Order: sequence, then C-alpha cells, then structure tokens
Amino acid sequence: MPVPHRTQFKRFVVLSISVLYFGCSRLRRNIRRWLRLDFPGTCVVLYYHGVASAHRARFARQMDMLLRDAKLVRADREASLDRGVHHAAVTFDDGYRNVIENALPELQTRGIPSTVFVITAALGRYPNWLTDPRDPAHKERVMSPDDLTQMASELVAVGSHTTTHRVLPNLARDDARRELMESRAKLEKMLDKPVTLFSFPYGAFNHDLVELCRESGYQRVFTILPGLALSDPHEFVSPRVSVDPTDSPLEFRLKLMGGYGWLPLAFALKSKVRSLFRPSKKRVATSRSSAGRQPSSAPGVQ
Repeated sequence: MPVPHRTQFKRFVVLSISVLYFGCSRLRRNIRRWLRLDFPGTCVVLYYHGVASAHRARFARQMDMLLRDAKLVRADREASLDRGVHHAAVTFDDGYRNVIENALPELQTRGIPSTVFVITAALGRYPNWLTDPRDPAHKERVMSPDDLTQMASELVAVGSHTTTHRVLPNLARDDARRELMESRAKLEKMLDKPVTLFSFPYGAFNHDLVELCRESGYQRVFTILPGLALSDPHEFVSPRVSVDPTDSPLEFRLKLMGGYGWLPLAFALKSKVRSLFRPSKKRVATSRSSAGRQPSSAPGVQ
C-alpha cells in the first residue's frame, strides 16, 4: 500500500526534529562525561507488531545494531539500570504468528530477551480488530494456544493485551476490569506461571485504568508514548517506542537511542491547542476519554 505524500512529509519532519533532539542530548551527555560528572543509566523499550518473512533480514540487522548500541534487558526488569549505560528491551504487540516464525529465531540466535503481548480471545484466529483489508497484518494469523505454550521460555515472556483488543477508556469500568482480569487468568492457566505484564490496546489509557491494572495484579503496564523507561526499578507505567522492520537504519537508531523522546510533549501541546477551538462541554468529555491516549495520527505510532 503506497504511503501518501503527506505522511511521507510528516515522517521527514519527525525524523529531522528527532535528529536535532538526539544531537542535543548527546552533546549534553558528552559535556557531562568531559566534566567527569556521573549520569544515570537510560533505557528504551521498543515495540513491534509483526515481522513478515520479507522483512526478516532487515529485522536481523536491527537486532545487530541493538547489540552494538545498547545493553539488553527484560521488560520486567526490577533492578536499577547500570549508571552511564544505555539499555533496551524488545516487545511485540498482538501475538502474530510471524513473530514466532521470523523474529524469535533471530532473537534466540543473539540471546536477546523479549516479551510478547497477546489477545487471548484471538489466539489461533485472524485479527478481527483490523477493519481495513489493505492493512498488511489483516491476513496474518495470531499464534495458537499451543504456539504460546511452546514459545514461552527464559528468553520469551508472555504478557496480556486484553481479551478482545477493545479501546479500554470507552468501556464501563466492570467491562474494562473483565478485559484485564480474564485475559490474565487465562494466560496464567495456559502457561502455569504468573503473568505480570500488560500493554494497552491502541495505547489508550487513563489514570483510572492504570489503577485498575494495579488492582488486577499486574506489576508493570506499557503505553505507546515514546520516552525513556525503567528509570525507577519499581516503575509501573512504562513508555515504549514504536519500531518496524522497514524503518531506515537512521530511524531505528534514533528510536533506539531515545531520539523520539520529544514526541509526548508535542502530542500534549497539539492536544492543548486543539482543545482551545472546541466548545467547553465537548472539551471536558474529550479530556476524560482520551487522557494519556496516544493520538492515532501520531507519527511513528502503529
């Protein structure tokens, strides 16, 4: 499916700003090193959806870059980051079978840990939450329960992505609780081990949902707002950066090294500007339903 010129231009603008942001961040870091000042460790949590067979070689090159530029950690890490060291964690949303076929072999060869977030009602089926038949993932089958149990290992953790992949802020509290608790309970029964990680479908969440995740027994939840993660060993809400095997080497390295960390501020500013032009009643309703939600049109988000 061809990329519209407007999308290409937006991608170019985001890439350009990210280069400047990363350059300034690296300059500050080098100055601190020159002054012999200590600085904390940093970490970026990457998230993919699928890895098609045609993109396996690109994905492998990205993992080689990952090993060169970062220390690999698990997404459930509870230890402090090594000071002065950049870390990275790899995650996958939705649980497509092509992750087992194309991504995990490359990760296992390199000893890279990962976490796969799955939708329990979709196991062994096709992604019914994708309504556009032109979407490349529309015909990608989700892994089966057998796939899931065979996949789980010391290098591969399994987390919940709800039962049905619904937009949680749009649900009644009891319905949202069921999405959180039933998916976790089913996975724990299948895997015979605790499931403590969760990622929000579409990145949509708010404060109430975060507290509901705590009540449901999760120990860490993941958004799709880009930024540095795991600065606190007991961090509960962790940002992630969207990546794709088709990203250029420059795009991938910027995302890996935290160059897209300026985007949440840009999203917040954009939302505030838009709210100024909405009627006050509508503004309140929007702020309640989309608090903390990643805009669907945000560049670099899938």
